[in-house]
Amino acid sequence: MADRNSAHLQQQIDELVGKVATNTDHIATLTGRADASHARADATERRVDDIEARAAVDREIIAELQADGVLSREHVSQLEAALVSSRVIGTAVGFLMSTRGIGQDEALAVLKQTSQRTNKRMRDLAETVIAEAAAPR
Repeated sequence: MADRNSAHLQQQIDELVGKVATNTDHIATLTGRADASHARADATERRVDDIEARAAVDREIIAELQADGVLSREHVSQLEAALVSSRVIGTAVGFLMSTRGIGQDEALAVLKQTSQRTNKRMRDLAETVIAEAAAPR
């Protein structure tokens, strides 16, 4: 009887050791995925910061050109709208690059193809991508 109890106890211990090993593997996998996700988020944030910095420079150049009389108010409005569209599209491209692990050209191609397929302007599509990315899960 003692041998049977000892064997049963050893079997339970072996099962628990197996479960702990499996759980440890799952935890390691999840930790790796979380680390990769954080790295992608950091890279996206750096790209967004870079886009914002370039946009500030673009606004300064536009202001200087307008002050020098090279650009009319209408041209300034058009350029500012184009810059906003460019930043929105650039942010969506960065998000696609990060989440899909693709390059800039491929991400832009994905947006263009989807825009054509859905008959939506790229800026509107990019705004949708950004909104979905920012939505809590």
